[in-house]
Amino acid sequence: MALSPDQIRKWSQRGDPIHAWYSYRMVRESLTSARLDGTWSVYPQGSYANKTNIAADSDVDLVIALTSEFYPDKDYLTDFEQQQYERYYERAERTWRDFRDAVAGVLRRDFWVVEGSKAVKVRSGVIRLPADVLIALEHRYYTSFLSLATQRFGDGVQFYRSGKHRVVNFPKQHMKACAWKNTRTAGNYRKVVRVAKNARNALIARGVVESTTAPSYFLESLLWNVPDLEFANGLQNAYPQAVGWLHEHPDKLGTMQFPNGRGELFGKTLDTSWNPENATKIIVGLRGQLY
Repeated sequence: MALSPDQIRKWSQRGDPIHAWYSYRMVRESLTSARLDGTWSVYPQGSYANKTNIAADSDVDLVIALTSEFYPDKDYLTDFEQQQYERYYERAERTWRDFRDAVAGVLRRDFWVVEGSKAVKVRSGVIRLPADVLIALEHRYYTSFLSLATQRFGDGVQFYRSGKHRVVNFPKQHMKACAWKNTRTAGNYRKVVRVAKNARNALIARGVVESTTAPSYFLESLLWNVPDLEFANGLQNAYPQAVGWLHEHPDKLGTMQFPNGRGELFGKTLDTSWNPENATKIIVGLRGQLY
């Protein structure tokens, strides 16, 4: 049965963000009270931070990033600029593993903790929404270093999946790009993402796609690549237009970028790229629900 306008409207509604905010506050207070060494920051990422969360979202994603030590990417600096960098910075003694162990120890003091391959899952009797805490060091993608005062870099995060495989991401840039997309589309981008996430869950429940076919981050990024004009004429038209555009333009998948501007959506980087086969499956499934 085709999706009704009423179903599209219901699926576009945002899940309650209050429990996510409370979980974020509790985790932040726990870390702040511990007086961890160094300078660090805690901030939300994922669907709650990007306001694309739905009622079925089961946890809130947080980042704690050490900023007093960081991983530099100097590949795009000239020889002179690299020499300038070396004048002011030296190799840090503290590693990502050191920081992860310190943060995990603090969290165990106040919460039930399960360490995963990427994040630490935090639960407690006083927070209703579990938190996935990504423990990372700041990653600096340098674009210029003529002097300490004029250094230019993009700040991301770096961590190691299962303690071995290097992963770099740029959550702040992702949120900023998606927020700007939402503004340009008169608020329809986030609504369309929420409809698509609910529609995907319905496809999973029916066995049409697997639960691993279209993770929310990739689905959000896929829709970010749809032209802004396809989100026009109100939500009831924006959702089928966006899905229809994806179905009609499979040739565009190979040119799609992540919203953070730091890579191809269908690239070859471990853990941070999707594959076009799974994207095609979810696009076909979403379109099939419309008719």
